[in-house]
Amino acid sequence: MPLYRFSECVSHAFYLIWKIEESVEALHAQLHPQFLADFHSNNLSSIDRQQQSLAVRVALCCLLKKLNFPLASLSKNAQGKPILAGYHISFTHTRYLAAVALSTVCPIGIDIEIVKPSLHKVQKKFLTEAEVQDANHCLAKLAIYWCAKEALYKRLDQQAIVKDSCIAPFQLQAEGKIIAYWHQKKHVLGYQCIADGAIEPHVLVYSQD
Repeated sequence: MPLYRFSECVSHAFYLIWKIEESVEALHAQLHPQFLADFHSNNLSSIDRQQQSLAVRVALCCLLKKLNFPLASLSKNAQGKPILAGYHISFTHTRYLAAVALSTVCPIGIDIEIVKPSLHKVQKKFLTEAEVQDANHCLAKLAIYWCAKEALYKRLDQQAIVKDSCIAPFQLQAEGKIIAYWHQKKHVLGYQCIADGAIEPHVLVYSQD
């Protein structure tokens, strides 16, 4: 079973990373109907997208089992945000990894990104000038900045505009914390760099407050 990593962010928040190795059929077979009600394969453009969509559901199911939480009905709101009765959740995935974050107390956000050269081309579209200078062409830092803004966007339930958020300068480590501000309100996020010789390097960022 390709459970990649499980972590308790804080006492009420958790995340789980799933390495995507199974076929669409194998992933589908692992899921209870409660987790498939909002899955419509015909609306997804490719097998890869179907595989990723199912993998985040498998990750959620695995996380609930690890926490001894009961299964609940999974659905989406009008904006496509995943809704799990009784909990706050957030989904993210690439072609290699799927991740889910869950909080029992407050909204949560998580985002994962492949560390790739194309981030250089778009950095000025989503970073402030101070953030561009702090990243200093480091792809891993660019990916962390991007994921932090996306995770905050999800944490704030899409109230924020990505460019409106500001991330304080930070020293790159294998894992650590960063501080984000949106309209002068402070938010703490955790991050980790994921290095696995079998897949491309990734970064993961999740909200902690």
